Parts: sequence; C-alpha cells; structure tokens
Amino acid sequence: MDPKPLVFALHDSLMLLAPPGWTRVELGVTRTPEGLRVTELQTKGDGAKEPKPRPQLHVDPREEATRLGEALTELAALLKGRWEPGRVLVERPSPEFADWKLLRADGSVAWFTRLERAELQSLLITDDLFDALQGTERAFHDLQGQLQHHLGRVTGFAFDPAHGVLRVDRPGGPVELQAQLVGSYLPDVFTWMWSWSDELAQPASTDRVRRVCQPDLKPDGLAAFWRPHFHCDEGFAWALAGHLAVSIGARGLFRAQPPDAEGALFFALLELPAVTLPA
Repeated sequence: MDPKPLVFALHDSLMLLAPPGWTRVELGVTRTPEGLRVTELQTKGDGAKEPKPRPQLHVDPREEATRLGEALTELAALLKGRWEPGRVLVERPSPEFADWKLLRADGSVAWFTRLERAELQSLLITDDLFDALQGTERAFHDLQGQLQHHLGRVTGFAFDPAHGVLRVDRPGGPVELQAQLVGSYLPDVFTWMWSWSDELAQPASTDRVRRVCQPDLKPDGLAAFWRPHFHCDEGFAWALAGHLAVSIGARGLFRAQPPDAEGALFFALLELPAVTLPA
C-alpha cells in the first residue's frame, strides 16, 4: 500500500493544529493501548512568533489531534517495524515542498517522504484556503446576523430545485425566497457534499455555487471547493459554505434539517424575508 494518502491526511491535520506560517513542526508521539497519541507539538517559523490570524473553522483541536494519532498509527503499521514511535519532524522551508521525517530515538531518520508543491496545493487544508476564508469571514458574520433577525423562528421548509425557490414556514406565514443549494452534510459518514456534485443537480439551484467552486479549473490550494465531497466536521463545512455565500452575493445561510433524516442541507438565501413581528 502506498503511504502517501496517509501522509496527505496527516498534513491536513497538521495544518489545522499548527499556527499559520510554520516552517518546522516537531511532534512527540506516545504509544497507548488504543494506538499512537500526539503528546507534544513544537513549531518554528513565523507562526511560532506572531502567527497570522486564522479563520474560525469550528474544528476541535483535541479531536483533530486524535485523528492525527490515528493516521500515525496506520502509517506505523504500514511501515512494519521500520519506525519505533517517538518523534516526527515536518519541515516546510518554502512553498515548494514539505518533508515528513519519522525519527529514531537517536535523532536519525527512520523513514522519509517529500510532498511536492503540486501535492500540497491539492490538499484540503492550505494557506490559500485560510486566506480565502479570512477574507470573507467578517462579511459572513454580519450577513448571518441580519438573516437570523429577518428569518425569526422557522417551523418547516420545502425546496423547488428546478426554479431555485426555498419556501420557509414561519409562525406569521410561509415566505418564498430565491436560494442556491450549497451542499449537504452527512454526519453518519462524516462527509460534506457540494450540491453541484450530484449528477441530477438542477442548474437553477446550483449554478452559482459551481461557478465559485470551479471544479473544472481546480484552482491551486482551493481543493476544499472543487473536491465533490470529503470527510470533515460539520462546522468546517459551515465555514466553507459561509465563504461561498459571500462570494455569490447571498444574504446568509439557512441550515435545513429534512424530516426523518440524519443529515442537513445548507442553503444560501439570495434575498431577505420581511421581518416577522411578534403576535
């Protein structure tokens, strides 16, 4: 089995845990009955001194560290005894590459692999993604506050994908709004799916989303938008959808829970409803 996919997952987790701007990260790893556990993370580089602000990604660092340990456990098993867990060194001296080194107790390298620029740019979590989300975060926060004020309490919904119209039921009566279906989150499989990835997607309700995600062009560093689906926390999916909402000129996001369904649908509302007044 090729270990590279595991290293891709490891690098995504590291990007979520280490401060932006890092050039060198050293991990301390301990073996436990449940598998490997990351007990220490030391960084060097700009991120160790004055890290750039990071957008709110709604990711629990403890859970992400657990995922990092699980991926290291798989990697150690794949290497079949070539590495006795203790230290991991990751160096990123330039945007051109990142080196992953599994170290022996004496500091020598037990295993090494390099992620080239093209591989780094196709990962889920990148500096380019951070910059994009940071650029729209404040605008989305403001838009979402206004939308919540206008929506009030919602008791139900229905969506017409052929015309891109969302009906929202409220105590004062239903209202129909132009909307784009951004995507769906499936908690049972820990997966986010962009709306345009559905073969039966209706252009009227997904075309603006597709134009921003650019799945045909696949821009470097923004794979989180052009990958059809991927594993992530729902909060991370919400952050992506918020950026998308701002980018298409929407007025905010509406999270809809279909009856008798585990998952959730995210809609970008293209207009604001009238404010409902208390009875």
